[in-house]
Amino acid sequence: MHRLRLWLDRQLVIDSWTGRGLSPVNWLILMLIVLSAVLFTVGTEPTIAARFPLLLEWTNLAVLVVFTVEFCLRIFSAGEARGLKGVWKRSAYAGRLWLFIDFLAFGPELLLMLIVATGAELPVAMEGLKAIRLLRLLKLAHFLPGGRLVTEVLVEVAPQLVVSLLAALGLVYLAAVLIYYVEGSSDPEHFGSVIRSLWWSVVTLTTVGYGDVFPHSVIGKMLAGIIAIMGVGIIALPSGIIAGAFMERLQSERAKQAGRRIRPHGEHEN
Repeated sequence: MHRLRLWLDRQLVIDSWTGRGLSPVNWLILMLIVLSAVLFTVGTEPTIAARFPLLLEWTNLAVLVVFTVEFCLRIFSAGEARGLKGVWKRSAYAGRLWLFIDFLAFGPELLLMLIVATGAELPVAMEGLKAIRLLRLLKLAHFLPGGRLVTEVLVEVAPQLVVSLLAALGLVYLAAVLIYYVEGSSDPEHFGSVIRSLWWSVVTLTTVGYGDVFPHSVIGKMLAGIIAIMGVGIIALPSGIIAGAFMERLQSERAKQAGRRIRPHGEHEN
């Protein structure tokens, strides 16, 4: 049993794989992720979906089964290569972010299939939940060389990103309130309430500028210009936070690599 768990752990967990690149099993999972995205895309074309319904359905079912089995095997072999023993240690190791992403790759769609299998009619609104299978693309970040670095950096700066998002939402609301008082009486169709003004506020703050809704008064146009300028800074704020975190991480990695090249007595390796 130990050998089986060890083999599975090394095949399924990138950190446990001792060879170069990805293990054969992970290469298979990677190709299935891409195949799943292709199937979803092709299945949205009515002519193709009508001509090959069984092929698309059974292929997607096969992919779903593989992801389900993969998830179960990951839990079964969790932490074996690291020598983890005991239920709690294995559970802590298995309950990481990547395992949750693995569950999203099959869990929601499997639930929908079980609902349909019971004979219950699937509400039209729940049909759109089939697009959840695209969450399988998140697994690519675990396999690609820089994917894990990107994920770690995003998790690290998540609090700052939340603050910047709250600041953006606050500015959107403030702009909607101001334009409501300035333009609400002259253009009630578009600015007759704060709720109606929110669309213009979002479009202006993000500097998209569709041009379908715009202020007519001089004060309204001045306000729009100020909000658009502020929007440039608000939109650039998350980019700056992420870029700064990436620079710090890259400098840290370079420092570690430079430290490995220096011998303990202070002489540099040739």
